[in-house]
Amino acid sequence: MEIILMTGIAIFLLSTVYFALRHRKAFNTAALVSLVTVASYIVMLEGTFALTSADGETVFYTRWLFYALSCSLLMYEIGRSLKFKRDEIATLVYLIIFVMITGTLAAVFTHGYMLAMFVVSSLAFSVIVYKLVKAKSKNVGFVMRYIVFGWAIFPIFFILAPEGYGFITAATSAGVYLALDIFTKIIFYLDSKSQKSLEV
Repeated sequence: MEIILMTGIAIFLLSTVYFALRHRKAFNTAALVSLVTVASYIVMLEGTFALTSADGETVFYTRWLFYALSCSLLMYEIGRSLKFKRDEIATLVYLIIFVMITGTLAAVFTHGYMLAMFVVSSLAFSVIVYKLVKAKSKNVGFVMRYIVFGWAIFPIFFILAPEGYGFITAATSAGVYLALDIFTKIIFYLDSKSQKSLEV
């Protein structure tokens, strides 16, 4: 487990430096997303705010709080790439923050309360996906590739992980989350850079 978290710290430290040097713009979301993720992995590695499930597995509920920040930055970029209006982007950002806060509560709660928060969070995420699918932009395909093959996988593993019903171990879920983080936060920006999909 510690090796996975330390690997996450190292990878996102490198990506922070890379994006800080590569993306020369005033509001560098690529570097900020990576930096927030570094902080998230440090908090998980330190362990003070971790919980223990009934099966004795570690539950990192703080992961979802940091996602509220990093994913709101990602959603801002996604909204821009799809040429959404300012109020539409704000709606997407508010919704993703709500998804992550309810996700945090689902990770903390148990039994029926966990499931209730998970359902509420998933419904809000469904609204986001609906709004993105409706977008009339040439970048919809690019964005949906990351939403479908990246973001939409998170709730599945939430239910399987110790935060949910504990079908997989904390170490396994940490490895999966790290892979998903790399795909949705690093490869997303590298891909968008090569395709110029996030240029204004």
